[in-house]
Amino acid sequence: MGAAMGWTGVDLFFVLSGFLIGGILLDVKDSPSYYKTFYIRRFYRIVPIYYLWLLGYILLLLSLRDLYSTYYSDPFIPSLKGGVLWLFAFVQNVSFDRYMTLGWVWLVPTWSLAVEEQFYMVAPLLIRRLSRQALALVLGATIFIAPLLRLWVRSHFPIMGANWDLAYILMPCRADTLAIGVLAALFWRTPSLRAWLSNRAWLLYGLTGAFFAGMVLLGRSPDLSSFSMQSVGYTWIALFYGLVLILVLEKPQGLLAWLMRAKWLREIGRLSYCIYLIHFATWWVFHLCVFLVEGRPPEWHYTAASCAALIAVYAVARISWRDIEYPLLRRGSAFQY
Repeated sequence: MGAAMGWTGVDLFFVLSGFLIGGILLDVKDSPSYYKTFYIRRFYRIVPIYYLWLLGYILLLLSLRDLYSTYYSDPFIPSLKGGVLWLFAFVQNVSFDRYMTLGWVWLVPTWSLAVEEQFYMVAPLLIRRLSRQALALVLGATIFIAPLLRLWVRSHFPIMGANWDLAYILMPCRADTLAIGVLAALFWRTPSLRAWLSNRAWLLYGLTGAFFAGMVLLGRSPDLSSFSMQSVGYTWIALFYGLVLILVLEKPQGLLAWLMRAKWLREIGRLSYCIYLIHFATWWVFHLCVFLVEGRPPEWHYTAASCAALIAVYAVARISWRDIEYPLLRRGSAFQY
């Protein structure tokens, strides 16, 4: 199940993002610099590394066109009237089918980044303008409507390839996952609800166990584009991760919370942005090198290439954090709410 459902790490990220971003905005919703500080901090965290990655993509396209064209027949030169401009505007998830082999492996993780940026356009306004009761109603409605929207998109738009269809990558279709995270933040900041839950730990454990059982069933047929996954599967996965999040917060001395505090997990979390952005392209480059050198190598050569790619990804992410991301975070943190 673990390998089959590994892709749900993106759903976990959306839940955590909804919880963290929603929590920050709830705590500072009356700040006079609410919008300014939020967007400046998000800019420093997201945009520089992302734009550097895009620049690397464009330079690679322009410098290696002849070598690439020897092995692949798809278009290689980016058009400034096409997909590249979409990337800079964080709207590539609207039409991801425009990217061919190299574009696909280099840019495939960025669909979720586009979803995240589009979430930033909506969440601050809702949290600022709505009361907590109204916000809870909007979030509940979002969780209910998103699966219906996915089914509508599923029936009206064809799959774009490799199971990356619009029902999976459009922000409104994934809004239930983000809404569950924000709802968890709202719940955690409501003392009466926390007090009610603290006296009913059995209910939290029971719900988490029941949703885990559902995760096991979904893992038996983890097709991203199946009817069961697109109807209730994504929502079920997000609710499970939301329950796990609340369980860790409610029981900080429990086994699960202890595991979540593991040093290596915290290290991966700190480097996760760069790791996620570069991991697939790095894996592809290492495997391509094995193919170019050996033609048809034994399988263990590809396994060794995967291990080397893993080491390279971690090394690059460490350098990125030390020399680029952390200094930028500090600069963004200078802007106060």
